[in-house]
Amino acid sequence: MIIRREQPQDYAEVYKLVETAFNSNPETDGTVPDYLNNLRTKDTFIPELSLVAQHENGQIIGQVVLYRTNITTAHKAITELVLSPISVHPNYFRQGIARAMMEKAFEIAVNMGYKAVFLCGNPEFYHKIGFVPTYTYSIHHINDNTKAAKWCMVRELVKGALSNISGSVDIE
Repeated sequence: MIIRREQPQDYAEVYKLVETAFNSNPETDGTVPDYLNNLRTKDTFIPELSLVAQHENGQIIGQVVLYRTNITTAHKAITELVLSPISVHPNYFRQGIARAMMEKAFEIAVNMGYKAVFLCGNPEFYHKIGFVPTYTYSIHHINDNTKAAKWCMVRELVKGALSNISGSVDIE
């Protein structure tokens, strides 16, 4: 398997992959492939942080994308990243592909100067790879009235990057 930057000629195959991966999850509504297509048209999209995992047979079996978001503080906006979506073909679940893609994307992100990655997702899965609730850093999702959502998470890519920051993030 190789992990490489997604290319425009991959989009149709990635669309089918995302559709297949998310159709295996009964909790999804079928809109994720279109969400990804729409994301690619926004100014928050970073082509260097849109990666695919390609099997040795040439098949794309995974995809991950990180895009820009802002932490809105009382004084300024701080640009960091969001992880969404991430997909692995069901035939390749539980083989470390998602983790490998994320780690590669995080490495590239650090080299580009980013320091943190946010997401909304399943705490049980993402805690295993270093994500913690954003409220740990006095940051909350804009729609979280409780200010204690466990599903809104962050991983510092640079230790101490979120120290002394408080505010909100608007993650789709």
